[in-house]
Amino acid sequence: MNVRLSLMRRISQGFGLLLGLFGFTGIGMTHIIFPGLHCYACPLAVTICPIGLAQNLVIYGTVPYFWVATIVAYGILAGRGFCGWFCPFGTLNDLLSFRKVRINGIASYSKYAVLIGTIIAAWMFADTMFCKVCPVGGLEASIPYLFLGVASVNRPFLLHLGVLVAVLAGMVIISRFWCRYLCPMGAILSLFNRISFLHLTLNPNRCSWCGDCAKACPMGLQPQEEYDSHNCTKCGECTTVCTMDAIQLTFSPQVERSRRVIPLLLNREHDQGGS
Repeated sequence: MNVRLSLMRRISQGFGLLLGLFGFTGIGMTHIIFPGLHCYACPLAVTICPIGLAQNLVIYGTVPYFWVATIVAYGILAGRGFCGWFCPFGTLNDLLSFRKVRINGIASYSKYAVLIGTIIAAWMFADTMFCKVCPVGGLEASIPYLFLGVASVNRPFLLHLGVLVAVLAGMVIISRFWCRYLCPMGAILSLFNRISFLHLTLNPNRCSWCGDCAKACPMGLQPQEEYDSHNCTKCGECTTVCTMDAIQLTFSPQVERSRRVIPLLLNREHDQGGS
């Protein structure tokens, strides 16, 4: 079961990369909003970057009905599960996750500051300011266009490249560095983490509090205590190392989740009170 989960996630990440680069088929730009961070300036992009679109909606004063409906649908479906299972830049974070570090709770809220700053900057300057420094844009657009002979080495290119190098270095030093602290799309999806259909559930009666799940978590969480955290990307790594099957990744409506988990937690509190 654990091996199958890991394989399923790799396959899902592969589909995310395929969707991101689906332009190789000759299909042009669509109106599909990508459920992660993916630059729509990429030569092979067929989907829209949600953060880039949000900035343009602010700039032109357009009511974001389609954007909101799509993001809410993504959020309710999986929350930050798209970060752990689908986003190509999240996959790159995974590949460079050599050093797992305990997450700092306060610092992790910096991604909300990035999100708010992105919207404010778009309104103040009437321009997609975040796109000018986005490392995803540097990787998927600036570098490819340089090799295609469309772009040249100028200040915007060097800015993109500098930010990309800094973020990649951060990923090596701290696993999932971008996802933890800086991703505005992760900030948006995290708002739905506690109500999304895809979620972790904990059976406290099975948990031995050994800490193996915490050692495996690429986001530096304590899954046995923070299984519904806004920082959880629902990658399922904690479930693959849990020998007691105390923590599981499931897909079901929030009502069913509450119906199962709350009695377990109440029973644990009752047992502790009586001991």
